[in-house]
Amino acid sequence: MTTAPAPVRPAAAPPAGAPPARAVARPARAEEAGALSRVLAAAFQEDPLTRWAFPDPEHRARVLPAFFRLHLDRCLPHHGVLTARDGADATAAPLGALLFLPPGAWEDPGHHDRAADRAAERALDRAIDTARHPDCARRLAAITRRQERRHPRHRPHFYLAFVGVHPDARGTGAGRALIEALTTEVDRHGQAAYAETSSTGGARLCASAGFTRFGEAIALPGGGPRLNPVWRGPR
Repeated sequence: MTTAPAPVRPAAAPPAGAPPARAVARPARAEEAGALSRVLAAAFQEDPLTRWAFPDPEHRARVLPAFFRLHLDRCLPHHGVLTARDGADATAAPLGALLFLPPGAWEDPGHHDRAADRAAERALDRAIDTARHPDCARRLAAITRRQERRHPRHRPHFYLAFVGVHPDARGTGAGRALIEALTTEVDRHGQAAYAETSSTGGARLCASAGFTRFGEAIALPGGGPRLNPVWRGPR
């Protein structure tokens, strides 16, 4: 598999009666990858794109942790993972996560551990169980191909690949904390940023951070959802 970026998710919902957490975003550590892959899997379980790629909910729940672990392991060497936590509790479970790649890394990921990449891809293939779910593998490949064709080249930019908030963390401000932490880093380098959205909530989150539509929507085959490229110029 090649890297398959995913749509932006809005923040997700706190347990009934629980006081709202005070979300604070910070760079993630490598040892947090397992927990963050599960948070992102929960965030994207009902996303239009993942529902189209993996229609069976139980199968989708098995695939997504391996899918996000692959992308976490690719972003971590570039310091491209942010996590949102309850600012009052440094030991609390993560509320959400954001994955990105800095300028140049999307085209040339560079210093990956190739053996680790291959192991992660095998784990994802096992999770998909391509022999029993060939349509899912084809849909995932179709998403990847279309996103790669439309990805802007020869224009330096940060690439916002994923942002998701756990369904139990809606209203905590985790999504906004994550995207503001990213745009602060982008602006510090005087760079642009690019993403794709697949939901109205994700589009609103990006718009609130200064992203605007960037060309025509990416249409997926067979009546699949549309992805909307968005761009944020240098500030």
